Order: sequence, then C-alpha cells, then structure tokens
Amino acid sequence: MEEASYRQSRLCRLLGNPLAFAVVELLAENRELSVSEIARVVGRSVQRVSTVLGVLRVAEVVRYQADGKHNRYRLKHPGEVKGILSALGRFVKSASAVRE
Repeated sequence: MEEASYRQSRLCRLLGNPLAFAVVELLAENRELSVSEIARVVGRSVQRVSTVLGVLRVAEVVRYQADGKHNRYRLKHPGEVKGILSALGRFVKSASAVRE
C-alpha cells in the first residue's frame, strides 16, 4: 500500500472512533480549546480526551500551543478537515435518503 493510501485509511480509522470524531467536530466549530474545555463539552474525562488528542496529534490532525500551564488545541488544517466533515455529512444524508 502506498504511503498516501495508508495515511488516508489511518485517518478514516481515527475518525471512526466516536470520541475522536466528536473532538475533531468540536475543534472545527471553535478556534482553540483546552483539554478540560473539550472534555467538558464531550462529556469524557480529561485523561481520555488527552489520549485521543495525542493520537490526533501523531496523525497531524491537531496541534497545540502552550498557554501558561495549559495547552490549547486546534486543527492543523482546518479548511481541509471542515471539507472532510462536510463531505461525510453530505454522504450520510445522501445514503440515508429514501429512494423510490
């Protein structure tokens, strides 16, 4: 498998995790958030969200900036990620439509 295909499949696998997907969606709606802010919104522990953010960081989906004692996370490529989320939404809507 060539590198590009492998990375695409890895991203699909990551976004298949409901928590990772929720974190990416949340960051797509907001500019930057701390781990505790993300955890509060998605209803998971800071530790669990930190783990997911670490995986998303390795996959180059998110990046962070140190803000004193806390890190503030954001999408690394917001336009592209928003495009992916939009395409997924259109696909699900189209696939879910009742055809006569």
